[in-house]
Amino acid sequence: MENNTFKSVAFGGFDKQDVIRYIEQSSREAAELQERLQQELDGLRAKVQALETQAADQERRAGEAEDRCRELERRLNREQSARQALEQERDRLQTLADEAQRLRPEAQAYAQFRDRVGDIECEAHQRAAALESATLTKLRQASGTFQTQYQTAMGVFETAAAHVNAELRKIEVTLSQLPRAMDRTGLELKELEQMLEPASAGNK
Repeated sequence: MENNTFKSVAFGGFDKQDVIRYIEQSSREAAELQERLQQELDGLRAKVQALETQAADQERRAGEAEDRCRELERRLNREQSARQALEQERDRLQTLADEAQRLRPEAQAYAQFRDRVGDIECEAHQRAAALESATLTKLRQASGTFQTQYQTAMGVFETAAAHVNAELRKIEVTLSQLPRAMDRTGLELKELEQMLEPASAGNK
């Protein structure tokens, strides 16, 4: 506010018109200053509200990330259980195949013996050979089918495991960065609160 020097008059002290103009000018300047301070205060309040909204959104995203992490861990556990079951089934089939291979010489010897018996048991021998061939064929088919299914399942599991691991790494990176973002937001809020305290005190 400018310093004013009032004119003196011969009677009555200061010039009344100068005093009135000074009062009016002081009132305008005070009103303009109050309006500027109110605008600055409104802007600071809006920024505080935006930062509070951002902090709440970050907390919500952190909760969603934690839920996603738990879901991916559950999926990974299910995939691991399925893989263990497949490996157990493969071992069981391999045991059956080994047992069939071990019994094969005995079956061949039996077939040769039956060949020497004669015409009476020829038909029985043929049925035994056909049964043996059908059994071996079924075992080979079952083994081939299982190997194909196992390879397909392993491919799906490896793809799923890679995807889950990649998602877990992304979540770990996001979670590791979240505390710094929250700390930065907290510092900004404290700075704004410190700036608002003098403005609020002056406005009162």
